[in-house]
Amino acid sequence: MSIIDEFTPLRILPRALPASCFNTVRLAQLRMGEPLRLQAPDLRLLECILEREAWVCVDSRLDHLPLIAWTGFRVAGRALHEDVCCEQRIYHIHAGLLMGPALEAIERAAVAALGKTGVR
Repeated sequence: MSIIDEFTPLRILPRALPASCFNTVRLAQLRMGEPLRLQAPDLRLLECILEREAWVCVDSRLDHLPLIAWTGFRVAGRALHEDVCCEQRIYHIHAGLLMGPALEAIERAAVAALGKTGVR
């Protein structure tokens, strides 16, 4: 059961995650376990909870309410260099401002976490 199961999204949009971001997070999950909780260093109040079935960005000061999430990753038959189609769920009216910066922060935080474990 994911944290987002308790909330109704404002919108659900089709998206494609960059292969580099998806692959980096998957590697971090394999090495460090799930759920992987990362603090987004550039987005100070944003915490990312990364599970196999959903990546959820929550506001750490508002009782971890979800702001944006990516779910429904379609990875079957995908080559490693191909983007990953998924659903993007919007839970906050201003979450659109976080879409790009949140994914960049997730990838940077995953790379940093892998660097701390000595694995890349």
